Amino acid sequence: MEVAALMGFFGLTGAFALVGTVLAAWMAWRIVEKAGLPGWTGLGAILLTLTGVGTIVPLILLWVFAFMRWPRDEAEPVGSAGTFGYARPGGPAPASGPAVLAGPSMALPDTRGWRLAGALGNGGTVSLSVAGTSGTYALTGAPGGAPTDLCVPDPSVGQPHARLMLSGQRLGLEDLGSPGGTFIDGARLLPEHGPRDISAVRSIRLGSVELSLTRA
Repeated sequence: MEVAALMGFFGLTGAFALVGTVLAAWMAWRIVEKAGLPGWTGLGAILLTLTGVGTIVPLILLWVFAFMRWPRDEAEPVGSAGTFGYARPGGPAPASGPAVLAGPSMALPDTRGWRLAGALGNGGTVSLSVAGTSGTYALTGAPGGAPTDLCVPDPSVGQPHARLMLSGQRLGLEDLGSPGGTFIDGARLLPEHGPRDISAVRSIRLGSVELSLTRA
C-alpha cells in the first residue's frame, strides 16, 4: 500500500516536472527569439533555464506534498467506549478522558411537603405542615377539631376560614367567606373565585395573619 503510494507520488512529481520543463523551454525560446540573441547565447539561456526549472520544480512539489494535509492526518478515535481520546498514526496513545455521561433521566417527583409559617397578633408564631400528595385541609381559628384541620389561633381567622387542596405537586386555596378575608400575595381572594392554584405563591394572609408559603 505504502510502496504503491510512493510510486504514484514520484510519478505525479515527474509528470509535473516534465510539464514544467516543456513550458519553461517554450517560454525561454520565445524570449530568445524576441530578444534577437545569438544562437549560442539562446541555447545557453535555454540550458540554464531547463536546469533551474528541473531543480526548483521538484523541490516545490516535494514541499507541497510534504506539508499538505493527508487523509491519515485526521484524528481517529481510540480507546474503549466511555472515554474521549484521539491519536495520530505513530503517535502515543492519549490518556483516558472523562467518562461520557448519559442523557438526563426522567426528573424524579418532588416529594417535599408544604409549610405555612408566620407571626400571630399576640406575639406568638404558627407553623403548619401540609404533607402527602392529595387531600383537603381546613384553615381555621378554632383549636382542636378534625385531623385535617390546620389551626391558626388568631381572632381574625374564621372558623373555618379557608380550604387548602393538595393534588400531586400543586396546592390550591379556596376562601370560605370569612369576614377577615383571604389574600394571595396581597390580592383578595373571594368565595366566588373558587379554588386558586397557589403553588407559586410566596405568602397568603388569613385575616391579619401573614403566612409565608414554602416547600419543606
